[in-house]
Amino acid sequence: MVPESGHHAEPHRTGHNWFDIAVAIGLLFVSISSLYVAIQSHKTLEEMVDANKHLVEASKRLVEANSWPYLGYGTSNSENPNEDTIVMRITNNGVGPAKIETVELNWNGKAQRTSSDFLRACCGYTFDPAHDRLRRDLIAGRVLPAGGTISFITLFRLAGDDPVWGRLNQARLSPALSVNVCYCSVFDECWTEDVLRMSLTPRHVDRCEMPGVPFEASARR
Repeated sequence: MVPESGHHAEPHRTGHNWFDIAVAIGLLFVSISSLYVAIQSHKTLEEMVDANKHLVEASKRLVEANSWPYLGYGTSNSENPNEDTIVMRITNNGVGPAKIETVELNWNGKAQRTSSDFLRACCGYTFDPAHDRLRRDLIAGRVLPAGGTISFITLFRLAGDDPVWGRLNQARLSPALSVNVCYCSVFDECWTEDVLRMSLTPRHVDRCEMPGVPFEASARR
């Protein structure tokens, strides 16, 4: 008995070499085309992801720009036409609210804790509870809206000779005075600046640090 020999599977052939070659080339072309389409689809998806990332970043920058606070300093000695006063104020000249975290007021390089301390150091002021002519307001711990103002010191002039008023009239714009304010946007982007310098590029900080002697404008003594 002669054992049967094994059969080997071979590709089906038509018997026409040129047709078999054409079929093989066609299949190869389809495979290459499919691979090309897959690669291009992957590239397109990557480009869409990158475009979305850029769009998100651009939108974020636009929202932050439209919420940017910018604090400045202002002062006058004729705010009330019926009373002679000196006013020192902080104004939000930006387009978004400012969360005022800390304030440090210095006179001749020394930090002042209260309005009375500052007026005593700069101008020889003494507090008279019977005739309190000083008005003050808190700065730190407040949210100042765009266009909002805080008049943190208002001093009324006494009748006749008033040397304290005259000295403050000079001190309110003196280089010896600095008011360092640290504030943040609603997105917790924070800046610190001496608002008397009116810089258009306040220093960006990660967070506001409490100064050694914080200014508490509303304290009375």
